[in-house]
Amino acid sequence: MKIDRSDTLILSALQADGRLTVVELAEKVGLSPTPCARRIRALEQGGAIEGYTALVNPARVGLNVQAFIQIKLQQHADDIVTVFQRELSKFEEVISCYATTGAFDFLVYVTVPDLEALGGALLKKLLKIPGVRDVHSSIVLATIKRCAALPLNHLPLRS
Repeated sequence: MKIDRSDTLILSALQADGRLTVVELAEKVGLSPTPCARRIRALEQGGAIEGYTALVNPARVGLNVQAFIQIKLQQHADDIVTVFQRELSKFEEVISCYATTGAFDFLVYVTVPDLEALGGALLKKLLKIPGVRDVHSSIVLATIKRCAALPLNHLPLRS
């Protein structure tokens, strides 16, 4: 999807505050409400905007342990990858998962209440998925930067 400067302004404003009304957003980006609403709808329908959510602080709601888990599969056969992805998507504690290059096949971010819950997630869930060969975890000691906003300043814009 190609976006222009107005679309970028809309996306940036929504990333900063997803609760803006169309009128407030239109004012911020220099459009009238009707064209602004049309652009928002087009960005949603085009998949640039996937949804709206609140950014919740894990520690403030009792999810005190965060970890990054590197996973290596036994092999890259389609059926093994499909089973892994299907099973992993069932785990509530998995916040995100990325297929990666390098020594491991997947990088998984999890958040749980405590170390016991992390151990349970690893031993009773992740290691039980057929095809998983190696699992290495790194526990987060401190969050230095946490941001859900994408860097939109350097996007190629359509005229």
